[in-house]
Amino acid sequence: MLKTSFIAMAAAACLAILSYTPGTEAHVGLRSPCPRYGAFAGCPAPPKGQAIDYDINSPIGTNDHIGAPICKHTVPASKRQTGQTIKTEYSIGASHGGGHCQYALSYDNGKTWVVIKTVIRDCLKGTVASSKYSVDVKIPASAPSGNAIFMWLWNNAVGNRELYSNCVDIKINGKNGGQIKGPAPLIANYGPKSAYIGEFPNANQPDGSDLFSKRKTVTIKVAKK
Repeated sequence: MLKTSFIAMAAAACLAILSYTPGTEAHVGLRSPCPRYGAFAGCPAPPKGQAIDYDINSPIGTNDHIGAPICKHTVPASKRQTGQTIKTEYSIGASHGGGHCQYALSYDNGKTWVVIKTVIRDCLKGTVASSKYSVDVKIPASAPSGNAIFMWLWNNAVGNRELYSNCVDIKINGKNGGQIKGPAPLIANYGPKSAYIGEFPNANQPDGSDLFSKRKTVTIKVAKK
C-alpha cells in the first residue's frame, strides 16, 4: 500500500514538472525597451533590494483579482533610457486574440498618467509564440523634459479577463516647461472595482471601445527650470 502511494506521488510530481511552463513563455510582456527588472539581454540589473522578473509576461490582475500594482514594479530601474520615438517590442507567449493597448507617460512617479497612444482591438492580434511584433510610440514634441515613466497596458481579447502592464524608466529630452494633454488610462479587468471588458473574439461583439471614448482628459505640466 505504501509502495503504491509512493509511486502515485512520484507520478504526480513528474506530471507537474512536465506541465510547468516558465512565465516568460506564457501571455505577453514588454521586451524592448527594457521593462523594469527585465531578464532580457542588455537590460540593466535591478536596483538594490529588487530582483529580476522572470515572469515578466504575467498579468497584473484579472476582473476579480489584483495581483500586482500598476507598472508591476514600483521602484524605478537602475538606469534610465532615452529616445523621442519608442519602438516597443514584445515577449510573446500567447496573445489571446490581440486586444487593446494603451501607452502613457507619468512625471510624478505614477500618480498621474497621460495616454499618448491607444490601439483599439488590433494590438498584438495575429501574433504567435516567439513571433516579432512592434509598435512605434512617438513622444509628443510638447512633452516636458525630465525623468518620466513610460507605461504599456494591454487588455486581451480572448481568455481570462486580464490586465497586463510593464513600465520603463526614461529620460525625455523635450521642452523646458512643456506639457502634455490627453486621456487618462482606462484601467479595466483589474479587480472587482475596475471597469469590465468581456471577451471579443469576433468583429460584431462589444469590445469595450465605448469605455475608451469616455476617458477623462488630463494635462501634465512641468515648471521651467
